Amino acid sequence: MRTQPSPRSHPKDMDFFWTSLALLLTVPHIAGFQCYSCDGDRDCLETEVCEEHQEQCSTTVMTVISRPKISTYFLKGCDISGKPNNSISHFSGNQVVFLAEEYCDTELCNKISPNVVDVLVARGHHRRTKDCYSCTTADKTCYNASLMLMSCARLEEDCVEITSFTTSTELPEDEQHIKGCGQLSHCQASEPLGFQNQNSFHLIKCCNSSRCNSDMQDYKNTPLPLNGVTCFSCEGNATHGCSPEAVTKIQCQGPMTQCLEASGIHGTTGDNSVVKGCASPSWCNSPYTSVYKNLGAIHSRCCTGSFCNNRIVDGTLKPSPRSQAAPTAQVQQILLSTTLLLFVAFLLSSGSS
Repeated sequence: MRTQPSPRSHPKDMDFFWTSLALLLTVPHIAGFQCYSCDGDRDCLETEVCEEHQEQCSTTVMTVISRPKISTYFLKGCDISGKPNNSISHFSGNQVVFLAEEYCDTELCNKISPNVVDVLVARGHHRRTKDCYSCTTADKTCYNASLMLMSCARLEEDCVEITSFTTSTELPEDEQHIKGCGQLSHCQASEPLGFQNQNSFHLIKCCNSSRCNSDMQDYKNTPLPLNGVTCFSCEGNATHGCSPEAVTKIQCQGPMTQCLEASGIHGTTGDNSVVKGCASPSWCNSPYTSVYKNLGAIHSRCCTGSFCNNRIVDGTLKPSPRSQAAPTAQVQQILLSTTLLLFVAFLLSSGSS
């Protein structure tokens, strides 16, 4: 019995195969994750295709009330995962500023913007809401004796205070300070959220009774007391910023009693990035490393004891079975960026004053 010869592939069949393969490889880019995108005083229905490292859609709304005028600013687009939904309201000169930012993780999910006008109109209608001190760096009211009082709009709002500054001599004016009413993720009255390294200082404080945010300390010129812990400090990647020769040592302040190291994808460049420094235990269990350092798909580790944040090698956090540190976590939530809120607040408050 004669065996039939196996059929040979026809050149046209091979052309079809490679063409099909090329189409399959390009479809993910063509049909990539999309979000609504706009930047200005009008809401929008324009869309953008997100980069590979951008896994969520964001919506930021800022409303400024300066009687009788109400102005609203919208910012929508793609962003990395791992930032918490937050809102804050405060006085800036003779204006009331309300900011809110929300994140969602399905395609084109950021169509509807938070309606902050309704919240502001309701301000003062609830008798049980808190009265909080309010100030901003924009109108230079945070370090004098003339703090203003504001009534919070909602029962669930606390009195809040956010301090963020860069210690680099290259950016001496990069300081942000806000007091007011707000809802900030993972912020508890029992412990401040704090992080510091050689580049920056961040402190977030919440309290749940009226007029409790009266602290007037200037943390830049009057630092918190040292707590005896020393950590490695750096920001960047394995070759620039966090290379072995670029890592420095920093003495930790106040509630920042643990050493932190984290690696992730930078939200702007899409490159791997590393952060090391001192952190409070509450910061270690929160998403604020993603917020302030703009890192997505983050893997972070906090540990107790000086110089214990030494496990990131070549930009990657290496596991250690003997480590007593908290387990590595990847934050994947529906969340919002306080840093962006602050930036927009200071930008627009300064421009309209």
